[in-house]
Amino acid sequence: MKLNNQLRSLAAIAFLFLSAQALALPEDRNQPIKVKSDHFDGNRGKNLFVYSGNVQISQGTLQIRAERVEVHGTAEGEIQKVIAIGKPAHFQQQVQESQNPVKAKARRIEFRVNADELQLSGDAHVDRDGNTLSAEKIDYDLNSEQIQAKGQSGNGRVEMIWKPEKKTPEQSTPEEGQESP
Repeated sequence: MKLNNQLRSLAAIAFLFLSAQALALPEDRNQPIKVKSDHFDGNRGKNLFVYSGNVQISQGTLQIRAERVEVHGTAEGEIQKVIAIGKPAHFQQQVQESQNPVKAKARRIEFRVNADELQLSGDAHVDRDGNTLSAEKIDYDLNSEQIQAKGQSGNGRVEMIWKPEKKTPEQSTPEEGQESP
C-alpha cells in the first residue's frame, strides 16, 4: 500500500513537471504519462524520486530517454527540478505542428521547473529542423527563448549549423519589371 501511495505521488509530480513545459503542444498536456524503467526508488521524506535503468518517459510528443532520471521536489510537493543522465540522455518534443520535433541530447539534462530553464551539459546538442547547436554546455531559458552555449575550457568551441530555407520558384525569380542584383 505504501509503494502504491509513492507511485501516485510520483505520477502527480511527473504530471506537474511535464505539463509545466512552455514549449509543448497544447494537446501533449492532456495525454497520459508513460514511464518505463528497470528500477524505481522514491523517498517522499527527501522529496526525491529516482528512475534508473533504461528510463523512457513519454507524454504526447514528449520523449525522454536516459539511464537515470531524478525528480527533485520541495516540502510543499512542488517539483523543483528534473535531471536526466545518460550516455547521452535524450529529450524530444514537437513544439509546433508544422515543424519537426526539437531534439536535444547531452550526458546531463536538467530542467528547472519554476524558472523554465533547460541546461544541457556534456557533449550537448540541440537539433531543430536540421539547424543544430553543439557545445559542451547549453543553457536555454524557455520564457525568454534566450540560448547560451559554451565550449570546453581551453580549446573547446561552439558549433552552429543553419540550413538555408528552401525557396519556391516564385521566391527565387525576380518579379516582372525588376532587375536582378
